[in-house]
Amino acid sequence: MGWDHPLGRLLVVDYVRPQDSRPEGVVFVFDGGVLDETDVVRMEFPDTEVLSAGFYTVVEARAKVKPLLADRLAAALQAVEQGVTVLCEQGQRIA
Repeated sequence: MGWDHPLGRLLVVDYVRPQDSRPEGVVFVFDGGVLDETDVVRMEFPDTEVLSAGFYTVVEARAKVKPLLADRLAAALQAVEQGVTVLCEQGQRIA
């Protein structure tokens, strides 16, 4: 299953500095709407980049993903709560 839900508004713009062999980049996070367990069960992952999906609190997610991604997720949740788009650098909110 591809992503067939409409994308919502832009939540996060995150500048990521170059590191090791990875070049610098900009990551955009959009509001994907509200999902339920049925949506998650129906997800298919055709490649090996994504292995599974689930619902987690920010604290639980921090234990499962790299700190940069966890910080970006926290910034996205703040953006939803505050009704704004946030600017980050390395996952840390700067505006």
